[in-house]
Amino acid sequence: MIGDAVQRRIEIGRLGSPHGLRGEVTLHPHFPGSELPGIGMVAIVCLPGGRETRLVVRSRRPVAKGVLVAFEGVPDRSAAEALRGGLVLVARDDLPPLDEGEFYYDDLPGLPVLLPDGCEVGRVRGVFRGATDVLEVDVQGAEVLVPVAVGFVREVGRDRVVLEPGALEDLR
Repeated sequence: MIGDAVQRRIEIGRLGSPHGLRGEVTLHPHFPGSELPGIGMVAIVCLPGGRETRLVVRSRRPVAKGVLVAFEGVPDRSAAEALRGGLVLVARDDLPPLDEGEFYYDDLPGLPVLLPDGCEVGRVRGVFRGATDVLEVDVQGAEVLVPVAVGFVREVGRDRVVLEPGALEDLR
């Protein structure tokens, strides 16, 4: 549960358009097809303009383009419309444990970036999510953008990122 103590928060998706008249809103998760880890009870919604609000999830159900979520205190379509564009965050501690080989993108900044031979070439600065996710890597003080795609990234793990041979040369 999110308390008064500052906890690390993980962005799990963005709110889209309202659905129906009873306050449901479409949540577009950053990891489609998942069970929406962490969005069971409480979420922090960062609204456009920087305002944050803490909302309790009343219900959720999967739909073709994401998940329809109803929050307590959001009784109708107008109230749901006010949430459009909001980022949904949950406390890192509220996320479920990961299985072997799984990771959260928000855990990647700071991880070493290695070549297949184990030589460290840089560190992950950040992650850009999109049609193809991209790692921002600090390589000797220079920013290199590495697509998380075949031919560039061999492995992404909880403790390291391993590039394919020649990936950096293809990006420079």
